[in-house]
Amino acid sequence: MEVLKELGIEPGVMVVNIAGFLLLLWLLSKFAFGPIRDVISEREREIDGDIAEAEHQREAALRDRKSVEAELAAVGERGREMMAEAKQRAETAREQMVARAREQSERIVVEGRRSVDQSAEDARAQLRRETARVAIDISARALRESMDEERQAALLDAFITDVERKALEEAEDA
Repeated sequence: MEVLKELGIEPGVMVVNIAGFLLLLWLLSKFAFGPIRDVISEREREIDGDIAEAEHQREAALRDRKSVEAELAAVGERGREMMAEAKQRAETAREQMVARAREQSERIVVEGRRSVDQSAEDARAQLRRETARVAIDISARALRESMDEERQAALLDAFITDVERKALEEAEDA
């Protein structure tokens, strides 16, 4: 204790100071540290809850991200499938159009040939008729010039007889 006196510290005052300090600690722990501890504990629980919620949200975000990526992949695949289907439909339509165009061109060629053949046949028939008419005209002129009246009358009678005979045959057949 002498050391304390040499330092200028009185033991009675020190005991009172220590008792006062201990009393202050007890009062602080009872009235200040308890509520502070409660506030800190509550804050820790809130922080732990927030961390847990953040972790939960992060996991949900990861799940959502994976789900969105899977959906995007599915949409991409569906898009590729749709493109392939559209390409196939376009190819089929193109083939059908080409087939129809080929059929139509063949029809046009056949009709054109038929028309040309018909025109040629009509021209031949017309030529035959004209040739026959010209031959008849030439023959008629030649006959008129070379035939006398008796001969013409005999030919006319023979023609009338043939016409009457054919008319009778047709009447009997009917």
